[in-house]
Formats: sequence, C-alpha cells, structure tokens
Amino acid sequence: MTRHACLHCDHMVTLPGLAENQVALCPHCGYKLAQHSANPPSSVIALGFSAVIMLICALCFPFLSFSRQGLSHQVTLPDTAPILFEYQYTVLAILFAVMTIVLPLLILMLLMFLHTGILRRLPPVQAQRLLRFTLALCPWAMAEIFLVGVLVSMVKVMSLADVGFGWSFWAYAAFVLLYIGCLSKLDRARLWQQIQCEPPVNTAPDCDTARAMDSGLYQCHTCHLLSRDLRCPRCNAHNHLRKPHSIQHTLAWLITAMLFFIPANLLPIMYTTTLGNPSGATIIGGVIILWEMGSYPIAMIIFFASIVLPLAKGMVLVWLCYISGQPPSTQNATHAQIYRMTELIGKWSMVDVFVVMVLVTLVQLGNLMSITPGLGVVCFGAMVICQMISAHAFDPRLMWDTPKPIKGASS
Repeated sequence: MTRHACLHCDHMVTLPGLAENQVALCPHCGYKLAQHSANPPSSVIALGFSAVIMLICALCFPFLSFSRQGLSHQVTLPDTAPILFEYQYTVLAILFAVMTIVLPLLILMLLMFLHTGILRRLPPVQAQRLLRFTLALCPWAMAEIFLVGVLVSMVKVMSLADVGFGWSFWAYAAFVLLYIGCLSKLDRARLWQQIQCEPPVNTAPDCDTARAMDSGLYQCHTCHLLSRDLRCPRCNAHNHLRKPHSIQHTLAWLITAMLFFIPANLLPIMYTTTLGNPSGATIIGGVIILWEMGSYPIAMIIFFASIVLPLAKGMVLVWLCYISGQPPSTQNATHAQIYRMTELIGKWSMVDVFVVMVLVTLVQLGNLMSITPGLGVVCFGAMVICQMISAHAFDPRLMWDTPKPIKGASS
C-alpha cells in the first residue's frame, strides 16, 4: 500500500499494488495517479532506435516536390531552415529545427540512454538532473504537429500545381509513428524509482485529513514524491504546497499571448507572388480560400486550430483563474478535466505555423510563383508558446482550496 496526493486536487489516496497494465485514477478529479506498465525497457530502446534510423533517412532524401508549367522545385527536410534564414526569419528557422528535428532526436537519444539502467549507476545529483532535463523537453517537441502541417499544406497547393511526396516524407511519417510509440511506452515513475534517495520522513498525515496540504505534506511537481521536506529528497526540486504566484503568472502569460493574437490575425502570415504580383494572406483569409476551393475539412481544421482553439483556451484559463478564488464546488471535477484537455491540445495551434514553413520552403519558382513568410506567422507562433507556458503555470489544486479571508474584511 502506498500513499499518493493527487497533483490536480491534492486529495490523499492510498493505493494497493497494481496489477499489470492497471491504472489508478483519482476518485475526486479523475487524474491518473499511477500505472503499472508491463513494458520492458528494451521496448523503449527498440522503438527509439528505429525512430532515429527513420529520422536519419528522412534527412537524406527528397522530402517534397512542386512543379508548375514546366518549372519544378524539390526540397529536402534540412532545406527549410536555410530558406527561412534567407528571408531573415531567424526565429521561425530556429523553431522549425528545434521542434521538429533537434528536440525529438535528443529526447529519443536520452530515453534510450536512461533505459539502459544508467540512473542506478550515476551519482544521485547527476541522475536527478539528467532525468529532469529529459522529461522537461517532451512537451516542446512537435514532430507530429509538423507532419499534420505538411499534409494541410499539400491540400492547399494541390489545386495550384503538381506536388509529390519523396522517400523522405514517408521516412519522416514512420519516424513520427515510432516516436509516438516510444513515448507511449515511457514509464516515468519507474525511472524515478531507479534514483537512490533518503526515504521521506513520516508521510503519514497528522490527522484524518483528506488533502495533503492540510497535513503539511508536499507533492513534488517533478517526480511526484510525497514528503515533508522543502526540497524533494529524490529529485532535489523545490517543494511548494502550491505553485508560487500561479494565478499571476498564468494571467501574465495569457495577456501576453492575447497581445500577440491580435497582430497574428491582422497581419499577413504569408505573401504569395504570382507572375511578379505579390499578395498577402491572413489566417482567416486562408480559411475562406480553402472553403471556396471545397476543402471543407481542411478549412475547418485550420479555423478550429488557429482561431477557435486559442480563443477558447484563453477564456478557459481566465475562467479557471476566477473559480480558483471561489469556494470549492461540486463541478470541480469537470473543471479539472477541462484544464487537462486545454493543456493537452494547446500546442496543436502550431499547425498553421508549420503550414507556412512548408509552403515557403516548397513554393519557390521565382516570379512565376513563390511564397514568403509574413510577420503574422511570427506573432502567431509567439502566441501559441505564451499560451502553453500560461497553461503550465496554472495550479489546478487551487480550485479545490478554500479561499483565505481578506484581512480587515468584516465577518
């Protein structure tokens, strides 16, 4: 029997030993507390190694081709960053290289290394830093979103010219599937258990309390260890009963995101030059063009991911911050589920940024037809990143806390 404090509602739960592939959910908010994974470390290594091979193949062969009126242009995956650098969009070039190639590759290499049992042999301090660094990278790798962006961009240009998929595209698609499979086999709790540490002192509650905070117990945000120490005995992270200044940080990042959202929708995200005549296209303008072309599913995907999702996520986070200052209600379990969904799908708004990157790289036929990036796509990418940081800054346990009375208020 082990004691857990839910990271999303702070309720204490005593869990028995879990059977193979059994999952324990919090009875109050539905958050996944623990899972007994039957996947051996060799499965992560095998999937990771296969994914790395596919990524290397994807970097070595033609990725996409584009031809119109006898002129053709063929690109490889590494061509994207230099083309964006050529147009002086350094931020976009770095985002592409880091999020679609460098980070996924680094994560795979680190996961394979960690699953060799190295954490048991490293000094605790080095093992802590290595594992914390690896897990912190995972939310920022967006290979699967880039792949969807490629498919959307192909639908956009199919009516304008002939497009083709090279061997590199299929290798990258296989890499994404293997990468997702590798992450699905990742057992974070098992990795943390390999790090030797002093056992936490007296994690039993002082009295019959339902929540960890009421007993002065800390739930580590990094490795989820329950302890009374100001620093986690296992990962050495700072322990806090709640994330410091969570509401303030959430709203600050959210306001910054909304400030980027306005120019992202008003300014052109790309310029299309046809026979020497350039014309700008905004996000909503692109959606209208796709709808008029009859590409209704793609138009709806872009509209939802680029317009509806950022606005909905912003409103949800504002609402969650508001109810965190209200007394707990019977709807908190539903609010916690909405928060988890918001945190999960937030980065999918980046699909429109990757669509522009692919089109800029592929459609380069001189004055006959070419596409260049606009300032709007930079603002949009900054907005998505700020919203992701805002969601991570929010502490959902605040929704379950009883607000402290304001000093000097009349009773």
